[in-house]
Amino acid sequence: MITLLIIMTLLSLLGCGPKKPAGPDEPGDVRLGYIHYSASHGYHAYSNIGYSAERQADGKTRIVVEVGNDRDRVFEAEGSVMDSLEAIVKKYKMIKYHGHYQPKVDILDGDSWSFSMRMSDGTEGDCGGYMAYPPKGGAQALGEVETILSRWLYMEPAEEVALTSFRYELHDANEGSEVFSARQEKDYVSVYFREMGSREGWNYYCGNPELLLFLSREIRWAHACSYIGTGEKLADEDKTRPRWIAIFEYADGQIFELIDYLDRPETSRYAYENHTYPTITEMELRRGTEQRFKDEISRIGTLPPEEKGRHSKTSYDAQGKALRTINYDGNGDVLNGHDYRDPDLRF
Repeated sequence: MITLLIIMTLLSLLGCGPKKPAGPDEPGDVRLGYIHYSASHGYHAYSNIGYSAERQADGKTRIVVEVGNDRDRVFEAEGSVMDSLEAIVKKYKMIKYHGHYQPKVDILDGDSWSFSMRMSDGTEGDCGGYMAYPPKGGAQALGEVETILSRWLYMEPAEEVALTSFRYELHDANEGSEVFSARQEKDYVSVYFREMGSREGWNYYCGNPELLLFLSREIRWAHACSYIGTGEKLADEDKTRPRWIAIFEYADGQIFELIDYLDRPETSRYAYENHTYPTITEMELRRGTEQRFKDEISRIGTLPPEEKGRHSKTSYDAQGKALRTINYDGNGDVLNGHDYRDPDLRF
């Protein structure tokens, strides 16, 4: 009997005996509740991207994707997403990440990042860095977190707030103006286009129903909204200066207005004269949306008369003031029109 007691005592001391179940405050039951990671890659396009994931009461995962200052996009995912993130956090002991990491020498235009997390017992981790990472696999750990969350970067949320109107204008002191716009009406999408230097603008009422969805994606990836609130107000527009304007309207009533002048001191004369625009936003926004509109105008041009339907042409003076609008049927025959200089004059 004494021998048996000695053996059991030795087994217990060696950890081979029966173990007490982990309590709610012990590591066995501590789960990852929240995690956030963001990164900015110098002046590269599509930088300033952030992700967060949070475990919900029903076991699912709430994921938020942040791109520039654009509206956050929210997704619901399975709980296994948090389980995968938790495995990374525990593998690399990321709860120990604290403070700010940076190299010993100054580096310009580098990459910066931030990271935070919260466990179910209230323990938190919070840190950031610039061209440096935590020791013992910190860069690898953050890369694995980003790999999991970045799969939602290009997804569309089920409840995405729809873009209902988009208008872009480019005004040049020498060449005139270029304007294109699209608007979701009750039963159709209207499309307007006026080429650079032309005094005639065309309005169609048979736009592709998906055009505004395409434009919404172009706006998002151009990071256009990161400039909101940093420039002049549209209400204070100086119409004597070369400039570009963009206006976005959403179904929830939000309206974003952007304006940038092309004769700023930091904009070289060469860049202005050769239309090499001073910001990544301007280049990407114009290049992407203009191509969408050109594709749409080409599509409309191939439609048979019964599908093209009624459309109109508006003429302008040298200052861009509307003079006359003429309405046509699908065959291009004149239906009617009116003169803005004489509201009572119709034909």
